[in-house]
Amino acid sequence: MSLIRDLRELLLPRLCPVCGRLLMGSEDVMCAFCAIQLPRHYVLDFDDNALLRSIWDRADIRRATTLLRYNHESPYHNLVIAFKYHGKSDLAVKLGRWAATEAERLGFWEGVDGLVPVPLHWWRHLRRGYNQAERLAQGMADVTGLPVVDLLRRTKYRKPQSQLRGAARRRNAEGIYEAAIPPEWQGKRLVLVDDVMTTGSTLANCAIALQKADKNAEICIFPLCYAG
Repeated sequence: MSLIRDLRELLLPRLCPVCGRLLMGSEDVMCAFCAIQLPRHYVLDFDDNALLRSIWDRADIRRATTLLRYNHESPYHNLVIAFKYHGKSDLAVKLGRWAATEAERLGFWEGVDGLVPVPLHWWRHLRRGYNQAERLAQGMADVTGLPVVDLLRRTKYRKPQSQLRGAARRRNAEGIYEAAIPPEWQGKRLVLVDDVMTTGSTLANCAIALQKADKNAEICIFPLCYAG
C-alpha cells in the first residue's frame, strides 16, 4: 500500500489549496503553515451573533455558527474555489469535519435532528458532478452522526450569487426554493449547511421555504465561511 501511495503522490502530488506548496507527511487539508494562519471566525454566542442579526428581519433562524472568515482577496479564498469549481469534493468533506468538530466542542449540535444542505439547480449539479453544500454536510455527519436530509429543491436556474452584490442578491434568491417535509421530519431542529454566507439571502430563503412547509420547524444555519 505504501508503494501505491508513493506512486500516486509522485504522479498526482498533493498540493496545499491555499498556497500551492507540496503537502508533506501527515498534512492533509492544507499545509501546516496555512493551517496555523487559518482565518477563524469565532462565534461565542450561537443565539445572538453577526450571522443571525444579518438575516433576523427576513427569516426566523434560531442558532448560527461558522468556521472561517471569508475574504475574496485572501488566499484562503482558494479553499472555496478548489471544492466549488475545481472538483475537489473531498476537500469539502474534510472541511465539513473540521467545522463540525469545532462546533461540537462548543456545544452547537445539542438538540439538532438533521443536516439540510442548500441545493443546487439540477443543471448546475449535473455540470459540477456534486453539490458542495451536500459534501460539507456529509463531513459534518461523519463527526456528529446526524443524518443528511434533502428536504429542499431549487426550482429556478438563475445567475450565481457570487456574481451579484447587495440588493441584487436578495432579489436573485427570492422564490427559487421549495421544501417537502415528510411527517417523520415535521417539527425537527434542522441545520442548513452552505459554503459561504455573504448577505444571507440564500440561507434566509431556504429557511423560509422550510418553515412554509412546516411552521414548527426550528431552523439553524451553518455556513462554512462568513463574509460579513
